[in-house]
Amino acid sequence: MNILSRSFREFKVASWAFFHTQGFWKYFLIAFSLYGLGILSLIRADVYYIDDLNRAIIGYKEWENFSRYISWFLSTFMHMDSVLSDVSPLTQLVAIAFLSFASLILVWSMREVIWKNEDSNWESSELPYKKRLTTLGIIASIPLGLSPYFLEELSFKYDSPYMALSVLFSVIPFVFIHHIRAYIPVSILCSLGMCMTYQASSGIEVILVLFFAFLMFNQTNAGVKKAFTFIGVSALNYIIALSIFKFFIMHENSHSQASTAMLKGSDLLSGFLRNMDMYLNYLWSDFGLAGVKICVLALLGFFIISAMYQARINKILSLILAVAVLSIGICLSYGTYLVLEQPLTRPRAFIGIGLFVAALSVYVVSAWRGWAYKQKDQSRTNSTRYVSRPLPQRAFYILSAVIVGFCSWSMVVFANSYGNALSQQNEYQKFRLTVLLNDLVNATPRYADADNYLYRIKGWVTASPALENASKHYPIMKRLVTITDTKYWVRTAMKHYGWGEVPEEQLKTTPETEDFNALKEDPRCDPKTAGKRLKLIDNIYHRIEVYPHCALIEFKGKERYIHEYDQEIREEQEALEQEALEKEAQAQADLEQAAQKPESKK
Repeated sequence: MNILSRSFREFKVASWAFFHTQGFWKYFLIAFSLYGLGILSLIRADVYYIDDLNRAIIGYKEWENFSRYISWFLSTFMHMDSVLSDVSPLTQLVAIAFLSFASLILVWSMREVIWKNEDSNWESSELPYKKRLTTLGIIASIPLGLSPYFLEELSFKYDSPYMALSVLFSVIPFVFIHHIRAYIPVSILCSLGMCMTYQASSGIEVILVLFFAFLMFNQTNAGVKKAFTFIGVSALNYIIALSIFKFFIMHENSHSQASTAMLKGSDLLSGFLRNMDMYLNYLWSDFGLAGVKICVLALLGFFIISAMYQARINKILSLILAVAVLSIGICLSYGTYLVLEQPLTRPRAFIGIGLFVAALSVYVVSAWRGWAYKQKDQSRTNSTRYVSRPLPQRAFYILSAVIVGFCSWSMVVFANSYGNALSQQNEYQKFRLTVLLNDLVNATPRYADADNYLYRIKGWVTASPALENASKHYPIMKRLVTITDTKYWVRTAMKHYGWGEVPEEQLKTTPETEDFNALKEDPRCDPKTAGKRLKLIDNIYHRIEVYPHCALIEFKGKERYIHEYDQEIREEQEALEQEALEKEAQAQADLEQAAQKPESKK
C-alpha cells in the first residue's frame, strides 16, 4: 500500500509539473495550429481513404480483428453510435489534438532530461533558465505527426484518432522519467494502450528510451549506471506489457497485406534481417533528392555535431555513441514488425521514423538559451544587465534553428502537396469509374444483376497527371495515394453507385462472386469456356468483354514513375509466376507424353 501511495504521489507531482509548465496551453495551440496547417489540403480533399468507403456505406468497426480493442470501444463515443457514420473532419481534428499533446510531451521531457541537475554545461556564472516549452521546440517536433509516413494515418477519416492516440500512449511515460515509481506502472499501461490502438507505434518507446539514455550519459551528470538502469527498467516494462498483450489479449489474424504471426526460432535472425533490409530500402527509396530527404540528412549530420558540441564526455566517444544511436534508432523505429513473418509495409507502418526525426530536431534546438544571460551575482538585484553569448555559440544556435525550421517546413509542404495530389487522383478515379459504369450499363445483358452476373476485373486506374508530377522526386507519393484495394474496391465503389446491393454489415470473407482469384478459375469468366462474346468495348480507358454470365473488365494506362523498390518486388513476383507457369506447362507436357507411350506400344 505504501508503494502504491508513493507511486500515486510521484504521478501527481510529475503530472502537475507538466501541465503547469509556463505557457502550456499557448504552446498546445501553436502545435495544434501547425498540425492543422499541415493537414489543411487533406481535409479539403475530403477523400474516403481505403477502408473509409466501406465504413461510410456499411458503418462497421472491425478493429477487434487486429486486437485494437480501445479503438473499437472509443469509436462508439467518437461517433455517438455503434454504427459508424462519417463525422470528418472532427476525427482528424481530434487526431491532431492528440499529436499536439504528444509534441508537448516530447519537447518537455527532452529538455527535462537535458537540464535536470545541470551544473557545468554552461558558464559557471550563468543564472539557470530552464523553460521547458518554447516555440522553436514545438516547431522542431512537427515531424512527429507530419512525417510523410504518418500522413497515411491522418488520411483515414475513421481510424485517425486512434492511430494518433497510439503515438500519445507511447510518449506519455516520459513525463515521469525522473519519477521511477510512477514511470513503471504508467509505462506498462501505456504500452498496453498502444497495442490496443495501433501496434505500428511499437517502435516509438524503444527509440525514445535509447535516445534519452544517450542524453543522460552524453551531457548530464546521470552517469553510466543511471543510463543503463533506465534502459533495463524500460526494457522490462516493455517486455511485461507486450507479453500480457500477446498471451492474454491478442488473437492471431492475417490478411493479404500483413499477419500477426511471429518469426519462428530457426528463422528469427534471417527474418529479422530481411525485414530490416526491406524497411531500410523503403526509407531510402521513398524519397528522391528533394526537400524532405535533404533536410533530414542535414539534420542527421547536425545531430552528430550537436552531440559532440554539447557532450560532457570524451568527444570521440560522443561521436561513436551518436552514430550508434542514429544507426540503431533508425532500424528499431520499425518496432515489433521486425519480428513478424509478414509485416505491414504500407507507409502507415513506418510511424516510428517520424518520431525519431522529431526527437533529433528537438534535441538540436534544446540547447537554445537566448542571445544573452544574467550572471548569478546579479540574481538578487533588479539589474537589467545581460552578458552576450560568444559569437560561435550564437552562430551554432542560428544554424540549428535554420536546419530544424527547414526540416519542419519541408514536412508541412509535403503534407499539403500530398493532400492536393490525393484530391486530384480521387477526382480522376471517379471520372474513370463513371465512364466504366456508363459503358457497363449499355453493354451488359438486361438480365444482368449483382446476383446472377459476374465481373472479373484486371488492373486498376493509373496515376493522374498531377500524381505523376508529384511522384517525380517523391516516389512515396504513389504509395500514399494508392487509396484503394483495386479490384475489391471497384466492387465496393460499384455498390456505392447502386451497382449491386450494399450489405448490412461487413462480410467476414470475400464472396466467391467477388474473389479475384476464384473468378480467374471460374469457367463462366474464362473466354475459352464462357460462351459467345456478346459485346466488346475497347477504348483508351478500358476494355470490356461481355459474355452471357460474366463481363471481363481490364483497365488501361501506364505508370511513368514507378517506385524503385516496388518495381524490384514486382519483377521478382513476375519471374516467380513465369517460372510456375513454365513448370506447370512442362508437367502437362510430361503427362501427355507419358499417356502417348502406352498407345504407341499397342
